[in-house]
Amino acid sequence: MAFSIECSLCGKETNGKESGSTEIYQIDCPSCGVYNITGDCRDDLPAERKLKDQLIKVSAFTRYRTIHKETIATLFIDPPQDYNEGYSISQIISMFPPVPDRKMKVLSNLQGLSRYWGDAIEIGHEDFPIFFPEVPEEQPSLMMMKVLVDEGLVSGEVKFPTQLTVTDKGSSLLSDSSNLAPQVPAARPIATITSDKMDGLHPKVLAIAKKLFDDGHYRSAVLDTYVALNNEVQKKSGLQLDGSSLMQKAFSKDAPVLKVPGGEKPQMGALWLFTGSMMGVRNILAHNHTVLLNEQEALEWLNFASALFRTLELSVNVEKEKLMDRITQLKFVLDGKESSDNIKKIEPFITPVKEYADSNLYRAFFLKLLEILKSPHYQDQNAGVDFLLKLDSGFLDQLTKKDHIELVSHIYKEAGYAKASRSAVEVIRSNFKSLTKSLKVFQDYLLSNTDSFNVAVEKVWFRDTFFELIVNHSEEEFLVAFLSKIVNKELELTKTALEELHIVLKKVNRMKISEHVKKITKMVEEFD
Repeated sequence: MAFSIECSLCGKETNGKESGSTEIYQIDCPSCGVYNITGDCRDDLPAERKLKDQLIKVSAFTRYRTIHKETIATLFIDPPQDYNEGYSISQIISMFPPVPDRKMKVLSNLQGLSRYWGDAIEIGHEDFPIFFPEVPEEQPSLMMMKVLVDEGLVSGEVKFPTQLTVTDKGSSLLSDSSNLAPQVPAARPIATITSDKMDGLHPKVLAIAKKLFDDGHYRSAVLDTYVALNNEVQKKSGLQLDGSSLMQKAFSKDAPVLKVPGGEKPQMGALWLFTGSMMGVRNILAHNHTVLLNEQEALEWLNFASALFRTLELSVNVEKEKLMDRITQLKFVLDGKESSDNIKKIEPFITPVKEYADSNLYRAFFLKLLEILKSPHYQDQNAGVDFLLKLDSGFLDQLTKKDHIELVSHIYKEAGYAKASRSAVEVIRSNFKSLTKSLKVFQDYLLSNTDSFNVAVEKVWFRDTFFELIVNHSEEEFLVAFLSKIVNKELELTKTALEELHIVLKKVNRMKISEHVKKITKMVEEFD
């Protein structure tokens, strides 16, 4: 019989029922998925509040199994004997995968939630477990989401709530991974045996220390790693301090610059761990050259550094988050009458965003500017484009592929209105002189396949004007490539689109495309 019950893992009210035994409950939670739990384990969990932040790892485990329709797991207090798919809470926590494996599991989760190819999956705060976060907070899930989006495996906005779509690249990666390493069901996890002693360490530790360690330079491997840790804390905090002074200021309990997940006690722990890493490791190795390390000692210190790098990765710069909130809460009046006031609202954020040099801040700033560019009024469009052209390349370098495509699409669109944006037209006539990277990304996308071409043209909206602008103002190299794709039918245009392009081509006299024009004329005639 079904009844309402509190999820043992996340605490939310959900549905439950007895699972063939009065001693085992089956819980169906929208966040944690479907799992069984013994009465003893359920009764014991409230007393184990020390595990509270760790239970998200169990939620990730059970949600993954639910998405992939695996056998329902049963949770016990102690490791069960001879119970198929039975696990203790501590067992599952110890099985929590390293970051590279998490990425593939998250991608697999999103693929599993997709109803069809290209499906936009609705993601809310209740879906944290999908992203295999280490703590039940938004930041680590956002970081995983950002990794997938930045690598082109998933498309969508990095935020909660959002919609995410697994891309061709993401599907191919999952397919390749499945072909290379087919999964064999097992009742118990089997530890991987590896000859690489540094396997699983944080990527930054590996980048700095691996070669030195492999070559037997153990002391240098450790020292260089802890020097790099100091530098990374300086960079993320923005503090001009060093060593223990830096760590005490950055991870202060009462006024932290870098805030770690979990509250006051983890913050205090980070303060002493990072401070100790400087006083007890970096400083000793830097100032006392008689201290030597053997392989095992070096490996232990590198593992400690790896844990600190991961903690630093999960930390949040408090002032940066405040700045992010201020940017995302900006509101504009887009009626064509408040153009200068809109720019005055966003302009003061240029300097602080540059000082943090954080890709998320750059992108939040750009998305706000894009709101102005998307205004239907040419006065706002002019103001937005003029302001955009004043920004240095650092802002545009942080944009995603999707951002570049959106930007160029809207500039072409603004040039197609009855009252065209003067500034947009000037940018196009200059062949996007200050926006060459954005133009290149857009052009590559446009030429990639027919579907991408149609999506891009739909964004631009005014197809006939778009054809006129690219024929008259694009560099010949791109124009030849574009027309060649059409002639070779790698881009398949509708009859109407081909006729519109043909009309434009007949009006220009560019020698390098004369043969293409003849072939397109023939294609139009064949349509008739």
